[in-house]
Amino acid sequence: MGCDLQYTLNMREVTYALTEALDFVGIDDTMHGKRVAYMAAELSKNMSWSKNTTDDVMFIGMLHDCGVSSTDVHIHLVTELDWENSHIHSIRGEDLLKRTKIYQKFSTYVRYHHTHWNDLPNTLTKEQKEISNLIYLVDRVDALRAQLKTIDANSAHNIQETIKKHSNKMFSPELVESFIAISQHDSFWFYLEGESLNDYLIEWVESGLEQELSFAEVKEIAMMFAAIVDAKSEFTSEHSVGVATLSRYLAELFKLPQEACEKIELAGLLHDLGKLRVADEILNKSSKLNANEKLIMNRHGFDSDMVLRHIKGFREIAHIASLHHETLDAKGYPYNLTASQIPFEARIIAVADIFQALIQNRPYRSGLTTHEAYEIIFDMCKEGKLDLDIVTILKDNLEVCYEKANNAYYINQELHPEK
Repeated sequence: MGCDLQYTLNMREVTYALTEALDFVGIDDTMHGKRVAYMAAELSKNMSWSKNTTDDVMFIGMLHDCGVSSTDVHIHLVTELDWENSHIHSIRGEDLLKRTKIYQKFSTYVRYHHTHWNDLPNTLTKEQKEISNLIYLVDRVDALRAQLKTIDANSAHNIQETIKKHSNKMFSPELVESFIAISQHDSFWFYLEGESLNDYLIEWVESGLEQELSFAEVKEIAMMFAAIVDAKSEFTSEHSVGVATLSRYLAELFKLPQEACEKIELAGLLHDLGKLRVADEILNKSSKLNANEKLIMNRHGFDSDMVLRHIKGFREIAHIASLHHETLDAKGYPYNLTASQIPFEARIIAVADIFQALIQNRPYRSGLTTHEAYEIIFDMCKEGKLDLDIVTILKDNLEVCYEKANNAYYINQELHPEK
């Protein structure tokens, strides 16, 4: 089947949506990526860097923590000025960006955004060193802000003094001097507040140009989103890709149009984006969730929709992705939709999601066999929760469906085609 359909996207919108999702990881301290992007851009302007460089710095600021999926890692990064394991997420972030052609040029900066100024390798250009260190400096400013909880005259002064203390070791003296200069203005700190910060960034996003992307290019971006989500837990590793692969296969068995098949595959890759907001201890809990934990878990489809709807070209995909836990008996979540309100595309993803989850190991059980998983799905169908036609075609192609959902070879080829 050809992949010649074109998608019109504003990459600033896409990146803004990604930083929204990444900021979920902070749970009680969100908007970190946005604050880093804003401060980095202001510092870039004060350094009289070009507009193109400032735009790149905005992208890097939003993307710099793409290697962080765990709430535990986030806690270390905001409570310790110089955490010894910070390089791990930097390397992972570099790897994710390298796989995604449209973001590849930012990978080196993300790799070194926790490297001390005097430890940056000589293989980097002057610009690579300066931009990497710029992101590191403002990232640490925001970590200090998180520790102090509020910004007043005293805390702003304390942040400035801490940064100055590490000049010429952790941070470039020239960048430190520039930061001290712009942070003397009260407005610098005011822009770190939610409403003002969003206004600042939305103005930048809306000035971005739309561009035509192929399905392959869009899928690369969605694969990056999926990899970030699935890294949140060892038990959900490769889940999104498995759901997407099986969903696409089922859609093709129903001979749906190419555009519908592509949208279903993209929605499958993106369906669990909202899980970044779920604390690690809830996602990995081996016992039954209590009422509050269940509510937190049950909102992830809603949060996926809230993130993805920022991307105009993804509105329909966002809607389909958000419905993967809706059931035909109107007892699903988060919207409790009736059967007539659940589109066929979302019904396909619901079946694929359940089947893939059942055959995976989870903290509370081992993965089930093909037939054990099917029996549970068939019981749900008899209870009026799942679409009979989809469950029937799953049964008729059960072994292939298992391979698609548990498709390590496919995943390895997508992420590491050189192997």
